[in-house]
Formats: sequence, C-alpha cells, structure tokens
Amino acid sequence: GGFDNDSRGGSSDGNKPRRNYDDQTLIPVTCRMIAQALGDPSDQGDLTLKDGRSLHMIKIVGAVREADLRSTNLFVQLEDGTGLMQVKVWINDGDDPSAISQLRQEACREHSYIRVIGQVREFDGSRQIVANDMRPVTDSNEVTYHFLEVAQSYEKMKKMQSGQASGMGFGIGNMASGGPPQGGGIKAAGQGLDGGKGAGNSLNDEVVNVIRGLGGESGAHVNEIVSQVSLKGFSEMDIRDAVTYLSNEGHIYSTIDEDHYQYAE
Repeated sequence: GGFDNDSRGGSSDGNKPRRNYDDQTLIPVTCRMIAQALGDPSDQGDLTLKDGRSLHMIKIVGAVREADLRSTNLFVQLEDGTGLMQVKVWINDGDDPSAISQLRQEACREHSYIRVIGQVREFDGSRQIVANDMRPVTDSNEVTYHFLEVAQSYEKMKKMQSGQASGMGFGIGNMASGGPPQGGGIKAAGQGLDGGKGAGNSLNDEVVNVIRGLGGESGAHVNEIVSQVSLKGFSEMDIRDAVTYLSNEGHIYSTIDEDHYQYAE
C-alpha cells in the first residue's frame, strides 16, 4: 500500500566518506524538530538536531493538508500538530503504474494520515523531506506510537550523553486542540524519571520495577501491573494514572496492544 522510490534531487554521495552506522540510523522526528535543527557547516548538507544527532534518514507521521501531483513528482504538505513540512516524492519512469495510481489516490486525500521515511534537504532556505517511502496510516495507534518513539529515541540519546541535556523542545507537548494526533499527544520531555513526578516518586518506581521484572517481548499487561503494585498499598486508579504518565513521558511504551507495556531501556 506504499510507494518506494530512490530519491532523486538529493546530493550525490560518490565523493563523500562512508557514513558510520549512527549517521545512517533512522530517527523518528516531528515537524518542529526539523524546523529547529541546526545547519551542517560541512558539504554533506545534513541538518543536526539540538541533541547532536545528524538528520540523515528520518521517519515522520502526520496528516496530509495539501497535495500537488505533477508529472514527475508529488508535493505534500504534512502536519503533525507541531508544525507543517513539505514532502516531495519523485515519480520515476520505471515505477509500477499501479503503485503510482495507488499513491495518487491515497496521498492526495487531504486529512488522511501518512508515514514518511526519507531525507531532510534544504532548498533555497526552505526545508523539505525527500521521501524514499510513503505509506498510508491505517491504524490510529500508529500515530500515537510514533510520538512515543520520538520521546523514547530522545531519552536514549540523553542517557548516552554525559551530563543532563535540557529539554530539546520537539513540540510533542504543544499539540493544537483538534490537531493530530487525536488523543495521542505526549507531554514534552523534561520531567520523566529524572525529576518532578519521577525521581523519588515511589509509585512510579514500583510501576517501572514491575514492568522490568515481568519482562518478555510482549511486555507487562496493565492488569498484572495493577495486581502487583497494589500489594504495596497503592490504589488501582493511582496505578493506572502512573502508567499513563510514564507512557506519556516516554519511559514505557505499549507493545502488542494498548494494555501491554515495556520499559524504554
């Protein structure tokens, strides 16, 4: 149901040194993160996030606000609640006509949700995503999960760095009312287990310990979490609130469904 394509129009890598693995890692981002990224003084043209990660390959999820299909490419205005970003998809002569037709029908539908994987490029001072792959989002949970991935990815980067970085402001906590993702907004990172309701909060610590202890690829079911943590004297309502808080902060994330949680190592 998607459209794969080798992005033309990007700079050639023929004379550039081979990137290391970290530079090639797919990074989940928001429109605001791209807008606030720092320019790269080198010739590679890659942007750099405030936490130091290079924006080579990115993944973003959002709603189509405008679509302009041309003979050789498709331009989409994508909104994710943190801002707007233009996405460009090249249509090559050798592409499967049925795939192009499907792309036209799916991506040109305004207000439909799409997932884009591609590279961020800057043309005449304007930033856009040159898509390698663009697919429709058929499950609303994928929108919520993407923002959890953004938060989790940032938290992992913080743990790798020395010292404590200040909130990078990826805009997740600034979802406009009624904007995407519906019911899936996440509070901006900054509190978490490092402060606020985190460090020294015994309930949050108990919830995290239970999730870690139960382990498994599918994570811990919320009923199991409630059952074990309630033995420590906490009410079911408070435990469920703690699970929601930790999920919103990106410290835990849902796995096989909305009732199973895994700790974001």
